[in-house]
Amino acid sequence: MILPAATPRLTLLLSLAIVLVAGACQPKAGHDDPVPAATPARADATATTATFHWQCGEVGVASTYNDDARRVILAFSGRELELPIAVSASGARYADTAGNEFWTKGDSGTLTLAAEAGSETAKRECARSERPSPWFQAAERGVGFRAGGGEPGWHVEVDRGEAPELRATLDYGEREIEVARTEASATNYTGATADGTTVVLSIDRTRCQDGMSGEWFEAGATLEVGDRSYNGCGAFLFE
Repeated sequence: MILPAATPRLTLLLSLAIVLVAGACQPKAGHDDPVPAATPARADATATTATFHWQCGEVGVASTYNDDARRVILAFSGRELELPIAVSASGARYADTAGNEFWTKGDSGTLTLAAEAGSETAKRECARSERPSPWFQAAERGVGFRAGGGEPGWHVEVDRGEAPELRATLDYGEREIEVARTEASATNYTGATADGTTVVLSIDRTRCQDGMSGEWFEAGATLEVGDRSYNGCGAFLFE
């Protein structure tokens, strides 16, 4: 039996049907996807990674996933924690045998840190954020050490190198100082501002907890500016 040649109209209808069927077979990203495609990656990330920002209680967290989302690197409080993917009934759950866990579903989730077990801050509720944490931003700028504290609010950043620049914002932003060159050692940075004010940043490499946020850091820090002294916590961002 010889079939009649297809008309142009019939050919067009068959082509449209093939396109619709092929489109229906493609997988679609949902709210439970570990790496939503619409989220922009970090500026320095490769094409196979994506970074999202979260506010987990008082702690700003950046989560960076590899291309298949089998592992996540969490950046927070000046340090990093890498977790493998784990079994979950829904959402994306990453956990290790020590008790650290990062579990998200859509734009919300929880962060549990083993080092804070038994404290009120051990499990934090998380929400997606458009704003990176100041610690993440400092690392992106290449800052070597950052520290801060409260009452009055202050923070300091020191660049890397043999004679790094030091910048500090003091008294809830009312005062800013800059030391163009500091003498650096393993435990402190020393220098003077343009008007001759002596500045000393001392570092105590023992665990330090921020009294307001409950956030843990790798070091304690004291910043002396003339006759004023500021106490807080800090971390080396490139070690």
